[in-house]
Amino acid sequence: MAGYPHTTLDDVLPHPLQKGHHTTGKTPYVFIDSCVQIWEDTEYGKLSDYSADAYCITTFRPHDDAGNALDAIADWYKIERSYPNIRIARTAQDIVDAKANGQTAIIINSQGGDFLCSYIERLDVFHAMGLRMMLPAYNNRNAICDGCLEPTDAGLSTMGREWVAGCNRLGIVMDLTHVGARATFEVMERTTQPVVFSHSNPMGLVDNARNVTDEQIKACAATGGVVAPTNWGPLNLKAGSTKRPTVNDYLDAIDYVVDLVGIDHVGIGTDMSHGTYPDGDKIRGLPSKRSVGGAYADHIERAPRSRLRYVEGFDDYGQLPSVVELLKQRGYSEEHVRKVLGGNYLRVFRAVWGA
Repeated sequence: MAGYPHTTLDDVLPHPLQKGHHTTGKTPYVFIDSCVQIWEDTEYGKLSDYSADAYCITTFRPHDDAGNALDAIADWYKIERSYPNIRIARTAQDIVDAKANGQTAIIINSQGGDFLCSYIERLDVFHAMGLRMMLPAYNNRNAICDGCLEPTDAGLSTMGREWVAGCNRLGIVMDLTHVGARATFEVMERTTQPVVFSHSNPMGLVDNARNVTDEQIKACAATGGVVAPTNWGPLNLKAGSTKRPTVNDYLDAIDYVVDLVGIDHVGIGTDMSHGTYPDGDKIRGLPSKRSVGGAYADHIERAPRSRLRYVEGFDDYGQLPSVVELLKQRGYSEEHVRKVLGGNYLRVFRAVWGA
């Protein structure tokens, strides 16, 4: 596409996050990546070699029913049994212990609440199976609330209000990424615990339907929560630019959140993948992808294993040490870096999940 240099399919393959193409990028900090896909061809035995110590994974597809969701969680039980370097995290201490033992912690997350259908009682069952983090909706409307691309922006349903109370009671982190603005405010008004935006960028920098306003960021921080910008390219593409966004555009998003609400309320959610993002994946083909990514996403999503889907300079886990160094060059102290990479999320997890 004219205006986006070096974006032919020949240029972008193979994906650096494909099987066999990772670089490691370990740091001494606890790094919690609050949005990750882990596909079936992942080299699970090597997962703990890479930079993240804990992955909040999209455990099943956003619009899956309860049966598919159950099967996906069951698969992770099998993986945990099969690979001693992997543990499913049910407490914040599990993450700390995994780091100390050279393991990777897996946090079972759901990008959407479609699997509940109209049965709020399923929430207790899935929590018992390990669900610790959950988006109520993924871009579109369901029984809980509207997603961020619904024009009516109808907010929480009656079941949605029960969902907030249920997550507070059980100890499930409510993730408001992909959720309609009105619903996010209604959740934040009702919750007694911190909430997060696991992979959302400031709309004040990039006016995109998937990004969040200053008011949403402030309301999230007021709950004690975390906003984690993502390095997915389209959410970092500033108005008027026709060039691939860079790591500095991404760090601008982190700076923006810090300047607005302070260092205690920012994290990192890459939305990257381990293993091979499938060609023809149904989620990639949804109209919502075009809505939030525009022409740039149209181009890069044709090559789902392309590193150009992410900002230049942070399109592989091996670049995390460079990202840390750039944060320090911007004036972030060791303690600040520790909070951004995982300390703030550990605080939220301890508050919501309990001991």
